[in-house]
Amino acid sequence: MANKMYRDRLCNQINYAIREAQAAKGIDHPGLVGRIRELAASHLFKPLLPSGFEVGTGKLCDKNGNQSDETDLVIYNKSILPPLMYSEREGLFPIEACFYSIEIKSKVTASELQDAIRKSRRVLALDYVSSSTQRARNISLVIPILFAFDSDLSDSGISELQRYAKYDPDWMKTPVLGAFCVVGRGYWYHNRKESRWFFHPATQEFDEVIDLISGIVNTLGKARMQVRQAALGLYLMLERQVKTIKT
Repeated sequence: MANKMYRDRLCNQINYAIREAQAAKGIDHPGLVGRIRELAASHLFKPLLPSGFEVGTGKLCDKNGNQSDETDLVIYNKSILPPLMYSEREGLFPIEACFYSIEIKSKVTASELQDAIRKSRRVLALDYVSSSTQRARNISLVIPILFAFDSDLSDSGISELQRYAKYDPDWMKTPVLGAFCVVGRGYWYHNRKESRWFFHPATQEFDEVIDLISGIVNTLGKARMQVRQAALGLYLMLERQVKTIKT
């Protein structure tokens, strides 16, 4: 049984985000529209994040200087490695400190979906300092997610997953997107251990969004119990010869 006070507060936040996204459709400025989408989404995720986790926007990077494309939302923990911030929310985030990269779309279309997959591939291609367990299981540190306020598909339900499968040949075993949610359509997430997808249908109270957020905060809560291997010195020090001094 859900706690009514917590659930009602989140439902209010979801309704606010949806209203802001709908209002942004009337603004004829792509950059401003995107900014409003980011701010609306941050109202959903930021208030419920466990202590130490924060939401930013910008690029992910690795110790070799490689960078991702511009990412709408990044959920990270600066206690692992500090980001390079250029404003209150915008920055460059070391991949070892990142947990989720989230692409925000006002309406998901075939081209927007392919764009999210392409950007997510660049995130997954970044090099990171991994533990032996992560290397053995080939586990990525970051989970790419697509969140959309609407869809251009006329059908609901599994059709969103069927379209995703067309553009990701590894969609069943090792998909690029770990989850995606479309308001009014549903929430899909992949279980890597079982190599299967799970579908949460949409409701009038936007349970598809509630379930997405719940999955994220639950995963972050478990992540606090795990130690990530990270070293800031790898981002700072050049590989060069050093001398041994003999006494």
